[in-house]
Amino acid sequence: MASSSSGSTVPASEAVQVLVSLLADESTIVRDASRASLEDISALNPLLVLDCCAAVSRGGRRRFGNMAGLFKVMAFAVRALDKGDADVAFMSKLAKIATAEMISSKELNADWQRAASELLVAIGSHFPDLMMEEIFIHVSGSSSALPAMVQILADFASADAFKCWCQAISQYNTEFLSHEVLDADVMSFLNSAFELLLRLWATSRDLKVRLSTVEALGQMVSLITRPQLKAALPRLVPTILEL
Repeated sequence: MASSSSGSTVPASEAVQVLVSLLADESTIVRDASRASLEDISALNPLLVLDCCAAVSRGGRRRFGNMAGLFKVMAFAVRALDKGDADVAFMSKLAKIATAEMISSKELNADWQRAASELLVAIGSHFPDLMMEEIFIHVSGSSSALPAMVQILADFASADAFKCWCQAISQYNTEFLSHEVLDADVMSFLNSAFELLLRLWATSRDLKVRLSTVEALGQMVSLITRPQLKAALPRLVPTILEL
């Protein structure tokens, strides 16, 4: 353990590396204790923990026996980062580690996939654009990871990220831009997102998905252009009535 000038102790990288390696121990008790210790350390020095975790994650599931525990620790450390310490290049590296694992498997809803999703959502709390770009690379096409990517978007949405963003834009539009038009890029994004939800998700066979989609569309109604809303009404109204 190395001492800091304030008198508190900060674990050396060697000690953290040992704890990270113990995440893959055969004993569940050892794994849980190691994870708890790493989370405690993350509250003090999240970058140290992330560096050590990133180093062992390069081999993926074939070389490390507990990627779920590793990703959960990394997600905790990312959430513990101060805004000023969150480096976009490093966060991008971590995001690619998580998605690389996810696209390499056809498994669905595995523990390590849920943990990887948790890591990406944590990264999105600092850099939402970065996370969305990483996800959308794999959303298009016939990638076997598509269900996992959609689940990440759902997890991110459940963290109120999209809802808060829509509410903020709506409030800004009402209070400050009543006589101005939103930026063209923002309007294009909103219109595309609205159309995607209405065309694909509002017609889902799953009632819960349809309910959540209609709720999201309701949040966006005041944000999209009037012509698009008028064009969408013949599809939107029946969708609401069928719930």
